[in-house]
Amino acid sequence: MSLTDSIAQAIATYEGYYQPGSLAARNNNPGNLRSWGTAPVVDGYAQFDTAGAGWSALARQIELNISRGLSLGEFFRGKAGVYSGYAPASDNNQPAAYAQFVARRVGVPVDTPLSAGFFLPGIPAPGGIQAAGDDVLLVAGLVGAVSLLMLL
Repeated sequence: MSLTDSIAQAIATYEGYYQPGSLAARNNNPGNLRSWGTAPVVDGYAQFDTAGAGWSALARQIELNISRGLSLGEFFRGKAGVYSGYAPASDNNQPAAYAQFVARRVGVPVDTPLSAGFFLPGIPAPGGIQAAGDDVLLVAGLVGAVSLLMLL
């Protein structure tokens, strides 16, 4: 499972998407996104025509935040000058608890910056690199340079 998919599954679980009749389920919005393009807003959240459209929107938001190089903590609480946060405290959320929940589910430290090259344990990476055991491999591009870091 990709990093995006793993984060999406964790967010959907946290948001109650898998609970029949939940707002997230009724709105086909597994991430309880507040708004999305031209999707109507129902009960304060975007309502998608299909579950697939809701999953696609959530994946796009996750990919956008990964491209920003945010850690999971920053992803949920926000980062000044970069992103206002997926679940900021100002919107009556508990971003630290949310980030910890997702971090535990995904297996990524809450304060580690994410990148498109972040590989989860057991997932093959480009070039035949494989994450093994509890190690997480991270490939980060920095102005034309690529660094490979092994986090324990």
